[in-house]
Amino acid sequence: REVLELFVALAPTRVSSPVPHLSLLLHNDCRYLAHACLTLPLPYHARLDAAAAADATLVSIVEPLRALAAATLRAALHAQSAALLSTLRRAEGFVSVGEDEAAGAAAQRATHQLVRELALLRPQWCETLPRGVALSSVSRLAEAVLRPLYESLVALRHISERDSRALHKVLSFLLPACEQLLSAAARSPLDGRCEHLVPSLRRCRQLGRLLDARLAEVVAWWGEGELDAISARDLLVLLRAIWNEEALLANAREMHRALVAEAAL
Repeated sequence: REVLELFVALAPTRVSSPVPHLSLLLHNDCRYLAHACLTLPLPYHARLDAAAAADATLVSIVEPLRALAAATLRAALHAQSAALLSTLRRAEGFVSVGEDEAAGAAAQRATHQLVRELALLRPQWCETLPRGVALSSVSRLAEAVLRPLYESLVALRHISERDSRALHKVLSFLLPACEQLLSAAARSPLDGRCEHLVPSLRRCRQLGRLLDARLAEVVAWWGEGELDAISARDLLVLLRAIWNEEALLANAREMHRALVAEAAL
């Protein structure tokens, strides 16, 4: 008991390191020890009298170990999410990435760095944590990247044809890296469960299609429900950023009217 209590008290100070792998190993150790504490004393009960057997238990250590495991994982997720978000911010909101050479270069550097960081998460997180914990954790990390990315693109008020091509290229490069990470965590091909855990993945996929489409194609997809992950308000903002009001009223009047009505609700 004393050894385990020392472990709970001292182990966090020994892994106060920016290396996430050490924190994940501590998480696993705590979960293993918590499980072991439930059964470890049982073989000795037969050798003890009733009073001593009642005291021969480590159940009181289980909750502190589980709490330490949870706190360690939360801290690792917070630190890793902050690092990914810091890299994403180097793209400076993806403003004028197709029209301004410096903005395009910044977005390209940030995207390539994000892909490298996401690739590193596979050995650090997917191969260290149990499958269920790994999938839940990397889903949160992928969402930490894709949600602010989606919000940055929806916030753009003007997207030229060159911007559209550049942004489509960003999504075409980044989304497969996220999908590979999720597939590695699930240890199986992606399914609907992963999309449920990372709702921004589907939004970004549909946004990528939108950026590479003609207006007539967008109208057809909307009518068939293939843009359902994007809210009416966001879709309306994106359409107005990519196409001017005259083009929308001339070629997508019904869709435009329906989106305006739905966005006003």
